[in-house]
Amino acid sequence: MQSQTRIKNESIKKWLPPPNLSLSEWADQNGILSPESSAEPGRWRTYPYQIAIMDALTDPSVERVTLIKSSRIGYTKIINWSIGYQIDQDPAPMLVVQPTIDDAMGYSKDEIAPMIRDVECLFNKVSDSKSRDSANTITKKNFPGGVLTLIGANSARGFRRITVRNVYFDEVDGYPPTAGHEGDQIQLGIKRTDTFWNRKIVIGSTPTIKDFSRVEDSFNESDQRYYFVPCPFCGHFQRLFWKRITKDDPENVCYICEVCEKSIPHTLKRQMVDKGEWRASKPFKGHAGFHIWAAYSLAPHAAWPLLVRDWNNIKNNPEKLKTFINTVLGETWEERGDTVSDISLSSRERETTDETISNQILVITAGVDVQDNRLEAEVVGWGIGEESWSVDYYIFYGDPEQKEVWSQLEDTILTMPFIREDGIELKIGAACIDSGSHTHAVYRFCVPRQGRKVFAVKGSSTASAPLVGRPSKRSFQKGLLLMPIGTDTAKDTIYSWLKITEPGPGFCHFPEHYDEEYFLQLTSEKVVTKYIKGVKHRAWVKKRTENHALDCRVYALAALNILNPNLLRLQSQQARLAESKRLNLNPPPQKTLGGRRIRSMGLVK
Repeated sequence: MQSQTRIKNESIKKWLPPPNLSLSEWADQNGILSPESSAEPGRWRTYPYQIAIMDALTDPSVERVTLIKSSRIGYTKIINWSIGYQIDQDPAPMLVVQPTIDDAMGYSKDEIAPMIRDVECLFNKVSDSKSRDSANTITKKNFPGGVLTLIGANSARGFRRITVRNVYFDEVDGYPPTAGHEGDQIQLGIKRTDTFWNRKIVIGSTPTIKDFSRVEDSFNESDQRYYFVPCPFCGHFQRLFWKRITKDDPENVCYICEVCEKSIPHTLKRQMVDKGEWRASKPFKGHAGFHIWAAYSLAPHAAWPLLVRDWNNIKNNPEKLKTFINTVLGETWEERGDTVSDISLSSRERETTDETISNQILVITAGVDVQDNRLEAEVVGWGIGEESWSVDYYIFYGDPEQKEVWSQLEDTILTMPFIREDGIELKIGAACIDSGSHTHAVYRFCVPRQGRKVFAVKGSSTASAPLVGRPSKRSFQKGLLLMPIGTDTAKDTIYSWLKITEPGPGFCHFPEHYDEEYFLQLTSEKVVTKYIKGVKHRAWVKKRTENHALDCRVYALAALNILNPNLLRLQSQQARLAESKRLNLNPPPQKTLGGRRIRSMGLVK
């Protein structure tokens, strides 16, 4: 009798509706961090500043949620738990939009699949995508009462013929300007939710450039909530600001209270965060917006002393500073001018040249631009902090379809040693050659030299594209490694360095023999605002027709990025080698470089 009663009670439980849980409660009960995507696998515990963000995703009064954030905040996990909650508690069709289809597939493999495997209440609700009759694929997960679709923002097709209740936009500032020819991806995704009265629209990203940041635009339309924490001494609630963190003594980093002005040590951060609360700065109209940055994060690498250490290492490097502002402070970067004057560069004090190069150069790369009747190339030396020295600029006249001009490039640059003042010999560490013109000739030259890190490259002006991307599968045909280059990203970096006026990290050195034409070409582009399908887009455009010097510098920077050298280690190794050479009473004769250089801008024909 007792056995029958127990079976009856268990049967009744299966037919009962699920408990009414908020997202943070569900995640604390069910969430498991998988080893594939977590430094500390095991049971999930929601941090205090995450609770309101997560619960907004299950609050019926909230239609839209925007999160503008730094890294180390846990946004990806929040999206994971929201998807898991819907599968388990409230099935519905859902859409996740990643910047590219590759990102969507990676997110599915690294986050969604392990979550389904490890969270017990999800395991039996989503069929195995490896089974022969499975309705699931990497980018589509079917479950009772709904389906999860994952797409890339670069594909217009992904937005067609689907209807969803929840749409999650991840890293929106990394989206291309439009989805093909069909317009803004956020509007396309929101359109897919029009038939649901209880829809949920979630937009999150690390911000990028002011006035071009989609997540900032969305946050500005929200009620703009910020996390306030109490001072452990006077109890005053306040937002944390980077300017109030002390930076002079990295060993004793503190936060200065804005009221009592007492120094709050990092050891009290957890106490403050645990007692914190979100406060809106604008009226709520169905759109909850949250701003959170690394100072609040309880992740080990977000300790205040570590943030200050990172800041002190990069504060004089504009490009790294930009990354810090975006990924640590969670704020947009405001450009200080979109152009660099050729006059300011050409009038800058330049360096005398001889047959040796600076002892500060640790590695050398080359960038090659291909034209119909010539090759143009720049050899660039790199030192600590990406300080650079233009070693020389070359023009090799000839038909790129013939071997002769490529032989000049090979013999004059790619195989020739460059000798420092202390006698250390350096050779080209890596070279990038543009394949946009005379493509097959470039491929023929590069394939047998890839072992020496001579690569064919193809430029891409996609917004926020990495400086060097992964070669596509098609690029591996016949042994070719075709490297995609984010040209806009490279130009942003180069122009930020050109604005530096004092030697040090990022500063660009030029030799005295460079003529006006070189600097006109190096500064031949500027940033403008364009509207593509109604979306504001930041684009680089030419101020003049000839821009080969800028292109060569882009490819030389890409080569450095591919090489990815440990400059501090190289500095130490080369210093020891130079000292051993100095102590050698009978050093071997060095190769001379006489007649090696082709002086810049077409003096050899």
